[in-house]
Amino acid sequence: MVFKVNGGIINDQTLTGGMRFFKIIGPFAWAVSDGTVNLPVSVSGGAITATTYFQVGNNRPVPNSAADLALKEIAKQADITIIGLVPASYGSTTEIDIAVSASAFGWGSDLPDYQVPPADADEQQLPTTPTNAAVEMQAAIRALPDATVYITVGAPDQSLAPVSTTVSFAAVTVTEVSFSLGSLTYYTLA
Repeated sequence: MVFKVNGGIINDQTLTGGMRFFKIIGPFAWAVSDGTVNLPVSVSGGAITATTYFQVGNNRPVPNSAADLALKEIAKQADITIIGLVPASYGSTTEIDIAVSASAFGWGSDLPDYQVPPADADEQQLPTTPTNAAVEMQAAIRALPDATVYITVGAPDQSLAPVSTTVSFAAVTVTEVSFSLGSLTYYTLA
């Protein structure tokens, strides 16, 4: 006899364990391409090296965008399970909402001490007092160096040279929030 252990939505969600939710505000425009973001790619054939352009497809994550760099920093100490961009427009995204697995989480100190009952209590989440996890994530993202990121070239034309801009992470804010199911556009990590 064969039993299907994790095929249903209930089993999948139960197996993921608890999650924590964070809102990140920063310079995250062009995290996702509208089909008009070109990247430079160096190709070599023997003694000749040339630069060609790679067009990021419509609704595809833009490699090394500001959002990508910030999320990679967070993923060093947490498993990111959901990413939501707010607003979900390509060039104006300033907010990223993420859910991370509470069972694979290394940001912040244990408040309360998870060795002392109630062991399943969340960190303190009052709006006026940020959690240690949010403070540590924010500091790590703010410590990132300014980055050159690629934005739209204005038309879906792979022959156009890439357009870039420099972003600073110095003013990024991270807040731990309660879960809210909204009308967000979600993307998975590439």
